[in-house]
Amino acid sequence: MDIKKALTHSVFAVSMFVVATPQGMAATHVERDKKPELIGMGSGAVAGALVAGPVGAVAGAIIGTVMGQNASFETLATEQQDTIETMNAKNEQLSLVTQKYNEAQLELARLRSEQHSIEDIDLAMNIQFRTSSADIEPHFMIQLDELAGFIQQMPDAQWQLAGYADPRGRKAYNQALSEQRVQAVYDYLISVGVDPAQLDTVAYGDSQPLADQADNEGFFFDRRVTLSRVKGGQMAQAQ
Repeated sequence: MDIKKALTHSVFAVSMFVVATPQGMAATHVERDKKPELIGMGSGAVAGALVAGPVGAVAGAIIGTVMGQNASFETLATEQQDTIETMNAKNEQLSLVTQKYNEAQLELARLRSEQHSIEDIDLAMNIQFRTSSADIEPHFMIQLDELAGFIQQMPDAQWQLAGYADPRGRKAYNQALSEQRVQAVYDYLISVGVDPAQLDTVAYGDSQPLADQADNEGFFFDRRVTLSRVKGGQMAQAQ
């Protein structure tokens, strides 16, 4: 048989096989992220037939399937990375808002101290954290330095550090993470001269979320340590 004619028959036969199989007929009912795999299988089979006849078609189908899966995974990875970058950008914006709020609180405390006794000042602030992290961000360290100055001017005042985590993940992990965050803030304040006897710590894990559990952006507000002054049995609350 003529070689050219044999190759033509092989390509036609493989193409018909791909279309006629149950997998080929069900392609329209497969989820979108699986379609590249089917396309890769068909194109790989045809390429294999051109190279080595029916045996090449089988080998080409396997190679084409792997190529299709890789293309699908790369697309999914790109989409996930875009989502992560978007959320990180929004969290950075929220962190700046929190920073500005804390700065306003400290400035308000300074102004009040000029008009009244510093013992009468109620001051509360939040320290926010990244996902699964207990590391204090540099801009919050600056604010804690200022706060430490106020605490040292009120040696008889008591302060409570309350740690929280967002509701994602296992409860035991979130409880431990909230404890680590409280400990990080506690250790930092002690390192800049605050008397340990003035500080009390408590950790709530994910038991007191501020955000709706379906709100990924809102989880930012749950990853925090709240520092409040205990006054007359009551605490000033950071909003």
